[in-house]
Amino acid sequence: MLTKIIAELSSCHNGNLDLAKALVRAAADAGVDVVKFQSWKASDVKSTDPDKKRYEQLEFRDEWHREMIEYCNQRNVEFLTTIFDINRIDFLKSLGLDSIKVASYDLKSYRLLDALRNNFSKIYVSTGGSHPDEVAHASEVLKGHDFTLLHCVLMYPTPLERANLSRIEWLRQYSNSVGYSDHTLGTEAAKAALTMGIDVLEKHFTLSRYLPQPTHNTTTDGKRKPTTTHEVAVEFDELKEICDYAKLANQMRGYGRIDMWDEEILSRDKYTGRLGENT
Repeated sequence: MLTKIIAELSSCHNGNLDLAKALVRAAADAGVDVVKFQSWKASDVKSTDPDKKRYEQLEFRDEWHREMIEYCNQRNVEFLTTIFDINRIDFLKSLGLDSIKVASYDLKSYRLLDALRNNFSKIYVSTGGSHPDEVAHASEVLKGHDFTLLHCVLMYPTPLERANLSRIEWLRQYSNSVGYSDHTLGTEAAKAALTMGIDVLEKHFTLSRYLPQPTHNTTTDGKRKPTTTHEVAVEFDELKEICDYAKLANQMRGYGRIDMWDEEILSRDKYTGRLGENT
């Protein structure tokens, strides 16, 4: 089975519906399976939050959702979105969505996870910034449901030496479906993860890393400079490279064949004993 490629559009639409559609067109042309938005409401952000105005400028408005779902259908890509508030379930379910995404920050929102399993047939959960016991607890809440755990690192961007891809294998004890939400720059980490037999790869996507956008006023470590969502995303050529490599990685993994290929049999018969008696 081919790895499902999700283009994370995040707020790279800059709060502009036409730009959002251009992103969907480009992502579809690159070969992705899914495009993902984020369905938060700026009105729910506290007035004291230093990023309040940024959220207001970058919101993917409720009235755009149905139009975008139809647009994605026309482009043969799946529409997916991230939920951040349990009170948004009714609205998102009313759109006819079967799948939903949970951000790393909400993996430990166990009441949200329980509510989502009762309303959506498929749940994707990012696990960045989570303690092992929190991942275990979230998996127990979702046990028996169709869910994918995505490894990620909550650094934007994530240095390659911090990608920690071995954690993907650790996640397999909690779910038979695992993936990687890649916050590194470039394509190297994504391609490395694709060779690990993951079910899902998520990658931030923009039309240009140089598009202007307000930055976050806060950073996770107090040292890294504030960045825009464009700066940590890949552009079209890189996204297409990842999509093409996903197909190649699938071919290289094979299908669990343990017997010899016909060509191997010919070589075996030709060369066995040719240079001396060994049997």
